[in-house]
Amino acid sequence: MVPPPRRLPVAFALALLILLSSLVGVAAVVATPAASPVVIEAAPEVSHAAPSGEQLLRLTGPVEPIVTLDPALARDVTASFFSRLLFRGLTRLDDSLAPVPELAERIEISADGLVYRFVLREAATFHDGRPIVAADVIASLTRSLSPATAGDSPERLGGPTYLSDIDGAEAVTAGRSDTLRGARVVDERTLELRLAAPRATFLMKLASPAAAIVDPIQVAAGADWWQAPNGSGPFAVGAFVPEERLDLVAFDGYAAGPPTLRRIEMRLGPTAANAYNLYQAGEIDVTAVPLSSIDLALDPEEGAIGEVSVVPLLATSYIAFRTDEPPLDDPAVRRALALAFPRAQLAEVGFAGHKLAADGLLPPGLLGREWPTALPAYDPEAARAALAESRYGAGEAMPPLQIYGLGAFGAETLRDTAGETLGIEIDVVELEWPDYYLRLARRELPAHELLWVADYPDPESFLWSLFGAESPDNFTGYANPTFDALLDEAAATLDSEARADLYDQAHRLLIDDGVVLPLLHDIRYTLSRPTVKGLVVTQLGILDFDGVWIEQ
Repeated sequence: MVPPPRRLPVAFALALLILLSSLVGVAAVVATPAASPVVIEAAPEVSHAAPSGEQLLRLTGPVEPIVTLDPALARDVTASFFSRLLFRGLTRLDDSLAPVPELAERIEISADGLVYRFVLREAATFHDGRPIVAADVIASLTRSLSPATAGDSPERLGGPTYLSDIDGAEAVTAGRSDTLRGARVVDERTLELRLAAPRATFLMKLASPAAAIVDPIQVAAGADWWQAPNGSGPFAVGAFVPEERLDLVAFDGYAAGPPTLRRIEMRLGPTAANAYNLYQAGEIDVTAVPLSSIDLALDPEEGAIGEVSVVPLLATSYIAFRTDEPPLDDPAVRRALALAFPRAQLAEVGFAGHKLAADGLLPPGLLGREWPTALPAYDPEAARAALAESRYGAGEAMPPLQIYGLGAFGAETLRDTAGETLGIEIDVVELEWPDYYLRLARRELPAHELLWVADYPDPESFLWSLFGAESPDNFTGYANPTFDALLDEAAATLDSEARADLYDQAHRLLIDDGVVLPLLHDIRYTLSRPTVKGLVVTQLGILDFDGVWIEQ
């Protein structure tokens, strides 16, 4: 007889899932079921502060046009931020970046780690008051995997990155099925998701925009539904004037607890330019601090009015190489480029110490580790020696390289130092984001520079997402069976220390293969007015405004 599930507090249940292997050994955790299922229950509905006054938050949004607010197509930090305001899913990441129930009130995980049963909050509704039911959740997940959602640009889909753990996801993504085999409606408020294999990070990935719940009735009514979406999140669209403003209003029926803020006014387009100056003029309430103003903002006597939050992000800028075409197919060329890059000087001089020189792709702090690698330090003499061992022998004999990017400061630095040190000609090509992303996703670029912010606090969000052979975000086509095997084993390992050891091996292998040149780890400097209370800047950035309020 199977024992009844144990009802556990969220923190303990999650700790149990992660730490079970420390009791019985890694192999046992991967191969042996737990004694009984684990149940995670949502905290009671949050009761936010109830201060007086207008409760208006003023912000700037993107200068570039908003292409969509559809969470299934949210493929950058800005789009993901908008998605979290308007839409929510079964789970979310809390202020400590732990996955917790959101529109689910209860999560039961089977003893073998394959079946997740979710019970929706009874009060969960869309903005128009229609109850959210299990079929809506499954329709939303399936839609985020379906190429039909993205029209002629399937690479814009987030589902293949975040939902591929679900059994049958690949068939939907490939267009072979309209039904997500691993998803099942139990009753109106209950659904089950069956995984193809146990995955330690599944609940984290369910907090992504790709897993947000949209109204399938509205989506079916027309392609422009996203301009006034019937969302599932704590805020609804009040007014949207493209390239001018986006006004959001609080949704008082939000099941996890309505926000204290009543309105968010967001400038868009040209009116959003020079956000720091707008803050100084008293026209917005929160802004990122530009590099040129960080020292001034941090000066207690000369700084700007407000509180400066300084948070090292789980983010890395890097240059990645396709290794299937010359000259970057030559390992000696890639090693020479790595040796010719002065990352410490770039961090300390180019960015005045406001970014960290990267020792690897993984930012320090993930799973409580530092992640050192054998990434070579700047050494011009060793760089010349490495290039001499290549098939070219010298930079002058090499064809020019092209590195693509968005404001590619690292690529420009490499162009200058590799040109001076090695005689290699490098052309830096800057593109606009939509074109850049599409060309990345189609693997058309021989080398590219990118700043990657983790989607969830696990090395998998870097290693598998960017370099796993089956990942849709593998922009280089890198494929190493040993690397992939380590990632597969890590993904199915619940013990955090054992999983970290496997990721460490994979990380070192990736760096040794020379397919990526890590540059810098980002630090977020956020300035907010003294009247803005409850704002939390996590290592993934600002995730939401659920607990924010304005002191009058």
